[in-house]
Amino acid sequence: MIDSRLVKQLGLQEDGRGWIVGVGTKPLQVSLVSIEGAAIGRCILNSFRAGTLDLTNLRIGVQLILGINAFEGYRLQFDLAKGRLYLLS
Repeated sequence: MIDSRLVKQLGLQEDGRGWIVGVGTKPLQVSLVSIEGAAIGRCILNSFRAGTLDLTNLRIGVQLILGINAFEGYRLQFDLAKGRLYLLS
């Protein structure tokens, strides 16, 4: 998910419509945008599509929530004790 204000700031164009489903919520139809050239550290992510939504209602100050589709080609390893995420190719 990407905040609709960030979509405007980055000049991203709508790339269709899709559905998002949360835990315990009804499906919600949203606009999609393609994200290209994103990276986490030295790990370049493959292009992926994200749903646009006003994320201010979450009240946690995030503008982007990456889902599993953003990490295609990587294995994710979480170290909860150290609060770290490792991307392994």
